[in-house]
Amino acid sequence: MLSKLVVSLYSVLLEVALWLILLGGFITGWQSGGFFGAIGGLIGAAIFGAVIFGAFLVLNDIRQKVDSIASKKQ
Repeated sequence: MLSKLVVSLYSVLLEVALWLILLGGFITGWQSGGFFGAIGGLIGAAIFGAVIFGAFLVLNDIRQKVDSIASKKQ
């Protein structure tokens, strides 16, 4: 019971962290270079987030698919 809560909370925390990284990149880019700086900061933050959190998101997706297959078998 507790382990399922921790795993679902982990998924939410990953998603929140990605949104915060995007927001931070946008704000930092806006402060340094206006509109085009904000777009560049957003793109840079998206790339950074994909590199840092991408593997964790893929593993989480694989775990969800395995759980789905296991529940269909039973």
